Amino acid sequence: MSGMDTTNRRLAPPRSYANKIADILRAEIDRGVFRPGERLPTESALCATFGVSRAVIREAVSALKQGGVLESYQGRGIFVSGKLPEATFRLAEADLSDRDELDRVLEFLLAHESAAAGLAAERRSTEELARIKTALDAMEDAIRRNETGIDEDLQFHAEISAATNNEFFISFAAFLENRVRHLIREARANSSRAGLTDLVQQEHREIYKAIAEGNKDAARLAAEQHLRNAATRLRQRG
Repeated sequence: MSGMDTTNRRLAPPRSYANKIADILRAEIDRGVFRPGERLPTESALCATFGVSRAVIREAVSALKQGGVLESYQGRGIFVSGKLPEATFRLAEADLSDRDELDRVLEFLLAHESAAAGLAAERRSTEELARIKTALDAMEDAIRRNETGIDEDLQFHAEISAATNNEFFISFAAFLENRVRHLIREARANSSRAGLTDLVQQEHREIYKAIAEGNKDAARLAAEQHLRNAATRLRQRG
């Protein structure tokens, strides 16, 4: 088995230990230190190499498994995937406890969501608009029941993506849903604590109104403002 370069491996903030370790392991795989099909050192060995706990190593390995870089076999260990992905989108590994990294993720989401809203305004069918409205109404109902409305919020944005009639927007929106659900949960919790739930829902109404009117520019602006406000609410984390 190829050896690992253990020089200067003790890690420090700002990114989390797990994310840093995942980055280092991925870089070493890319350089051929570990080759496709080769087994990684044991969990204990990795803990000793990086000077971290088993929980941190497991989190790093989990991120790489999710990206298709590593595979695990019970009783045998962790192996580099036989066929590595040519490129791995790494939003799943973003350290959202770091404000600068959170800002970059939100900037990325803003570009995606505003573009989707603009395309939906141009392309939506009567049936697609009805589904967006159903999701909007479901959020209204959740608010009246004093519920979080997270699932309804996600469905609203998913229906907008579907109305782009672009399979890449649709599939990427599904990818994002799994990664940003906790961000939506936190933003809505902060909104509730600050008494801003009605204001957030008004932002959703403005997005829907622009899409219903077929106003591409207004839809983009409404979605952009919504994401900017959501970013502000997320920065209110205690």
